[in-house]
Amino acid sequence: MLQKDGMRFRFLLSSPHGDIELSLKDLEQPFRISPSEKHPFLTLHDYFGALQKFILSNDGKHLHAALAKMKLQGRKKQADISEILIRSEKHGAFYHIASIEFAGLEKKKKVAITTALAGAAKSSLKEEFLLMQQLASMNPDFLPRFFCREGVTWPTDSGAEEFYMVLGEWLDDFHEWHLSVNPATKKQQIQLWDYKNNYRFLSDAESYELLRQISYILTCYYDPNSFCQIYPWHHGAGDFVVKAKAGTISVKLITVRQYEPLVHFVQAEEPDRLVAAIHFLLNLSLRIRLDRLDGVGEPAWLGDVAVRAAVEGFFSGLDAASKSKSFSTVPIGDLLEILRSFDALEVRDMYESLLEIYADEDQDDLRLIKKKLTDHAAELHETLQNIPLKRF
Repeated sequence: MLQKDGMRFRFLLSSPHGDIELSLKDLEQPFRISPSEKHPFLTLHDYFGALQKFILSNDGKHLHAALAKMKLQGRKKQADISEILIRSEKHGAFYHIASIEFAGLEKKKKVAITTALAGAAKSSLKEEFLLMQQLASMNPDFLPRFFCREGVTWPTDSGAEEFYMVLGEWLDDFHEWHLSVNPATKKQQIQLWDYKNNYRFLSDAESYELLRQISYILTCYYDPNSFCQIYPWHHGAGDFVVKAKAGTISVKLITVRQYEPLVHFVQAEEPDRLVAAIHFLLNLSLRIRLDRLDGVGEPAWLGDVAVRAAVEGFFSGLDAASKSKSFSTVPIGDLLEILRSFDALEVRDMYESLLEIYADEDQDDLRLIKKKLTDHAAELHETLQNIPLKRF
């Protein structure tokens, strides 16, 4: 525990078995730039110290503005905050996630600080902050709020490093998830990584709804006029988190790397919008099946439930967008009629142009896609045939 400016700070490490309070000896451990790479001179103490510096910077102005926006602070002042818990939640390949919890507020709630240290990671986080703001202006419902960003320089005897930090909303009860082998069935199922209530496998209905909502969210942000879309995204990177409570599923998108077109046309004529929408669905229905076993293992492939969920979410998303003034509409009935006119082999052939994109991203994923593609095309074709035209 550390005392500073009248407040107590506690440094914790989140784990599946509960919080671990870090001792002075623990804090002397090297800071990891990524799960497999140690920083040459920074320690965990330096990381937590930089987080603390960010929290207290400008007399806590950014922090208190965020708390006010979330209606957490009420009439409380900084002096009322007696203790701050800084909890290291995750060290990823690019970003480091910490939660900040306050004692003394009217409501118990966390905020999140996302940190980048490497040059490429800092550039990516700066871009992501802007993209999140752009997408939130279109539809804020599926994203955490990002409040502010700031560089924090941390000096040590061996040199100084600049951490780039973004303060955002912590999504209570939302958890990462991945395919895992269920010991009871010996089959791969979606497992919810709920640290508080233990890991558990989702039911078939919950898995379908999770994947349907992912498809719906991505489609809602697809712009059929400019062809801009959220891409790349990958389950293996934990891009989507889920709350599964009381029989309901709620999904949020927590990271956005790019928002650009994958298909380019000189101008957005209606035939072009239809072709681009077909490409979007092809990519969506295939990519939604890709994960990493237990998040870090071999490439894993979700069953055909993912195809049905992707198609349902796609058309529901287009239908919702058609009722919004944000985008020009894609004629859904025409699009479905065209898609239904292709046989399974033609669907398979349409994927050839997309394989080049996958080849540039991940060769392990590409090998799995090539192995599964013919069956996937047949499953997508069958799913499209079973959607009634009259629905749209």
